[in-house]
Amino acid sequence: MMQIELSANQTGTKTFGIGNIRFIAPSWQTSSRILFLFLLLVLFLYLILAFGREGIDNPWLEMNTRYQQFILLQIRLPRALVAIGAGMTLALSGALFQITTRNALGSPDIIGINAGAAVGIMVALLFWPGVLPIPVGALIGAVVAVLLVYVANGAVNGEIQTAKIVLSGIAVAALCMALVDFAISNTRIEQAQQIRSLLSGSLANRGWQDVMLISSMLVFMPILFWLGKQLNYISLGNDIAITLGVPVRLVQIISILLAIIFATLSVLVVGPVAFVALAAPQIARRLILHKGVALFCSMLVGALLMLSADFITLILPTPGRLTVGLVTAVIGGIYLMYLLYMEFRRIG
Repeated sequence: MMQIELSANQTGTKTFGIGNIRFIAPSWQTSSRILFLFLLLVLFLYLILAFGREGIDNPWLEMNTRYQQFILLQIRLPRALVAIGAGMTLALSGALFQITTRNALGSPDIIGINAGAAVGIMVALLFWPGVLPIPVGALIGAVVAVLLVYVANGAVNGEIQTAKIVLSGIAVAALCMALVDFAISNTRIEQAQQIRSLLSGSLANRGWQDVMLISSMLVFMPILFWLGKQLNYISLGNDIAITLGVPVRLVQIISILLAIIFATLSVLVVGPVAFVALAAPQIARRLILHKGVALFCSMLVGALLMLSADFITLILPTPGRLTVGLVTAVIGGIYLMYLLYMEFRRIG
């Protein structure tokens, strides 16, 4: 029978074991902050479900008609679950890219992965409709974007130069979005509207099929469980990780592949939402005071950012509900300026 036990080593670090596997036990401060994030996520989920522009004040108290049931179960709940799933996939993608590239700006929207997936979607819709599935096209586009960044980065010897990764990514992203804009401007109005609806960074008209698609991220949870410990060692430095027996190159390849898959999933479901992947891992590391990888906390922060941005679109007094991508772009732009300001202060 598997036993769970709690102990402390000579340095005072608390660990707990499940069978022969041992883990570092989180501190009380870390646990309390994660619990606070979870409760805040539940609160925003309730607010998203309880308030809306469809005329129902509280669906939990007003479920008397089929219309009210339809509003809650077919419109609000799928939209909220898609927001949570997309926030989690974006946060995981950003965390994996940042630790692999050793760059705080290494997120899929900054280094061109989202833009590459957008080009793949465009190609699947315009050139091979019905032949090339849209998810496959998006994944191919994202992989090609990564390869272009890799080549533009000049990593001939296999080493990623962190000083160039952002510049290479910005160039690739600009090229990809230029291709998308050119294709949209030269297609029929119906096709252009279909492409724009997929690439608008929106949660509108999302249904249970989108929930199922974004939920496919759960398939990769066992791999993430293994990666978390390995990436924590790599965050100490490749030399230290190698001495500890970590297959650094293999871990980096798996991390990049998973980051591409998560970024592609988010683009397929909600479009290229900006800055969630950039901000969520950094906020998570600051909350738990950890210099390594905080994948679970990053997932919570990413889901919270998406839900809170969607709630902002709900309460803003605008004629129509804004896209969530617009709100995250505004918030993310302010956060990016803050990061640059802190970086300049550190250098100066």
